[in-house]
Parts: sequence; structure tokens; C-alpha cells
Amino acid sequence: METIVSTKILTEMQQSVLSGLDIQLIEHNFVSVNLLPIKLTLPYNLLIFTSQNAVRSVLQHPLATALKNSLVLCVGERTAQLLEKSGFTVRCSFHYATDLTKYLSANLKEFENMTRIAFFAGTQRLETLPQFFAKYLPNVEEITAYQTELTPITIHKKVDGILFFSPSGVESYRSCNPAGKEKVFCIGDTTAEAAQRYWKDVVIAEKPTIDSVLDQVRDMR
Repeated sequence: METIVSTKILTEMQQSVLSGLDIQLIEHNFVSVNLLPIKLTLPYNLLIFTSQNAVRSVLQHPLATALKNSLVLCVGERTAQLLEKSGFTVRCSFHYATDLTKYLSANLKEFENMTRIAFFAGTQRLETLPQFFAKYLPNVEEITAYQTELTPITIHKKVDGILFFSPSGVESYRSCNPAGKEKVFCIGDTTAEAAQRYWKDVVIAEKPTIDSVLDQVRDMR
């Protein structure tokens, strides 16, 4: 029986994807998220979200309802679903931040003319969007909406596979555990880049979703 470590605790429905496989699943949240109080200065022409955590943070704000008239762009299928479920209208969603920058570039004139743009991010956010904004859209206000903390544990047994869902998860796992010949499954390109610094056998999910990561594990058994 192989041992698979998920660096995020899965839901029962997600676990069911792996049911029937001859594996032992070890789950732990190697990253924790704390939503932060944010300051909003309305109105905003455009809102940009790159994670569900940023959306959850904004929804806690007493002025959240007033934001729902703003144009919204986001990264992530689940992020878009949460926004729409919460009453926001998402113009476009993208798999990766690089895809979002391409869209912004193609429509730069429209966004340059906007007076107020808010970008909601976490403390461990990548530089992809901030670098783009600094160069092309200095009218973007970055708002730190949540804090990411590493919460590693040591796995005291031989591990055959690891599931990673963020670069922070990779760093958290490595802070307490060695890298060997494990097969590593990653949710997307940026997570895979972080993992490839330590592992050779890295598989990237076809779509940047947890379900797609689990499908890769199931299909390779």
C-alpha cells in the first residue's frame, strides 16, 4: 500500500475520488489562512481577485454589498463561482495570473482610463500581477486581504506521493520533510515550479483545481 500526503485537508466528496485505490491518505493543512480587516475607499471601477480567500475577506466588510456594482476579473474557477454565488458579476475568469495579464494588456486602453482599481491579495502573493500593475496600470490599489502562514508537520513514514496546491504548501512541507523520489502532483504551473526545485517526478493537473489534481492521482494508479 502506497502512502499519499495531501498538503490540504480534502472534503468527503474530494476523498471519494480516491476511494477504491490501494493507498493510505495522510491529510494536513500545511498552510493556514487568516482573513484580515481591510479598508475600502469606494467607489471602484474594477475589482481583481486571485483567490477565494480574498473574496471571503471582502465579504466580511460592511461595504461589501456596495462593491457588487463594480466590474470583476478573477483568477480561478472556484474563485469565480464564489463571486457569482455572492452576487458579483464576473466579466472574465482565468486559470492563471499570466492569462489575466494578457487580457489586461489586450484591453489596456479601457483599464488605463479607469480611476479606481482594487486588487485583493494575500501576504504570500506572487509578483506576476504587482509587476504588471507597476509597469502598465499604476492606478491599481493593492489591498492585503488575508495572511498566509506555514503550518508544517513531520511525516514519520515513507511517502510515495504528495499533493501540492500552492507554492507556500511546497515550502511548508519541505521545512520539515526531506525531498526524495516521491511522485508529486501539483495544482498548477507556479506550484510545479516551486516543487521542481526539490523533486524530479512532478505532474501538473490538467486544470488548476483540486478535483483535477485528484483525477491525476486516480488515473496514474
